[in-house]
Amino acid sequence: MKIKKNVMMLACGMIALTVLFSCKKKDGDSPSSDKKAKITITLSSEFKKAESDKFDVTLVASKGNGTTVDWNVNGVLVKGASLNLGTDDFNGGKTIVIESASGFYTGALNIGGFEFGATPFTVTYKVEVNGKLIDEGSQRIVKDRDPIFTKTIQL
Repeated sequence: MKIKKNVMMLACGMIALTVLFSCKKKDGDSPSSDKKAKITITLSSEFKKAESDKFDVTLVASKGNGTTVDWNVNGVLVKGASLNLGTDDFNGGKTIVIESASGFYTGALNIGGFEFGATPFTVTYKVEVNGKLIDEGSQRIVKDRDPIFTKTIQL
């Protein structure tokens, strides 16, 4: 079980680093930073930390000059190189709305989770960039699902 969590954390870290360093450009060759994202993620009420359910969100985006973007999470500004939400943030089933605080050039979202308890839960997600639907879906997460649920979306 610990191996699955470590694999997810490693994948999230690699995605964050890839996005951050892929945006380095020469002076005067700065791409446009005009994208705005809105991401909505809902976990059903069956999601319980007490049952050892796990769910993680990693989100990173950068401007054309390589600086990272801050995020509004349910209306609260969160600063940092990447946004990381986890099991505690979704415990008991919650909807979290994430919006970019400023425009960005490129970004990536990684979501994933697995069920250890006896009660399956559902994840529903919707990703919009500049008001246009990029991806959406819903997945039922059950015990011993192989492979575990993971989704990466390029912004």
